Amino acid sequence: MSFFRKLIKSIWGTPPSPPLLRKEERNIPWTERERELQLVRDYKPHKDVEHLRILLYGPPGAGKSSFINSVDSVLRGKIATRALAAAAFGDSFTIAYGTYKIQKGNPDTFYPFVFTDTMGLEEGTEGGIHVEDIKLAISGHVKEDYRFNPKCPLPETDPNYRSSSTLDDKAHILVFVIRADSVSIIDGETWRKMKAVRAAARDKGIPQIAVITKIDEACPEVKKDIKNAYRSKHLNQLMQKVNVNLGFPLNCIFLVKNYHKEIETDNDVDSLILSVLKKIIDYGEDYLNDQDDHDRSPMCEGERK
Repeated sequence: MSFFRKLIKSIWGTPPSPPLLRKEERNIPWTERERELQLVRDYKPHKDVEHLRILLYGPPGAGKSSFINSVDSVLRGKIATRALAAAAFGDSFTIAYGTYKIQKGNPDTFYPFVFTDTMGLEEGTEGGIHVEDIKLAISGHVKEDYRFNPKCPLPETDPNYRSSSTLDDKAHILVFVIRADSVSIIDGETWRKMKAVRAAARDKGIPQIAVITKIDEACPEVKKDIKNAYRSKHLNQLMQKVNVNLGFPLNCIFLVKNYHKEIETDNDVDSLILSVLKKIIDYGEDYLNDQDDHDRSPMCEGERK
């Protein structure tokens, strides 16, 4: 170390570590938005199903509904707000089981994938969705528009319970959504609930990914430039925390900025969202291709045991 550097260090101490990594931890094709968009437009499920079903879950205010709206915005080229989302987080804003299609071209044509939104997972037993209800949704037993009851899971005797589910009714990929500024404050009980959901999906061989939202609010460098997402040391640490606490492989954890205050779409924000959507489709399609003909016919889960 030179005399000058030693002198500076003795006066000012060790300089703070830079907030950004030298290069991106993950390569995002920032300049290839149209090509990525076309890959999504060209997607068709290989199996004999109407659509790929993407099931979202996570804490209240994580950005599940906003993520659906953001994907809708990217694919349609305009800001969409069809999935109602709250402006701030607290109690879960989504209270009913809802499936969202995204229009493709004319009003009668839709993309061959759908998003299923669920109530948020909360601490305790007085609020939020029951883990058992998420398991039922995974297996296709929850009917459309069922209003989740925080006090008890959906019973088999309820008219909203679908006793026989087809492959179309079941989830083909699970997407865990959490906002960046809440990763470090989630309580232990909620982590345990989320692990229980992961275990249920794992036992059925269903692929899973994690999406960390609100990254621009968690890191000033990302707020300055969204392209710093995978260079941010802070966000990299949050990915590591989700990896350790829930067991998601790092290559199954993604960073996203949802549209929430914009009135026009942005190419770089689109590129981040498309990078996630492509992997969701890839992993979900792999799951569909692994299913045999027996899974296509209507049946109760108990009949498969």
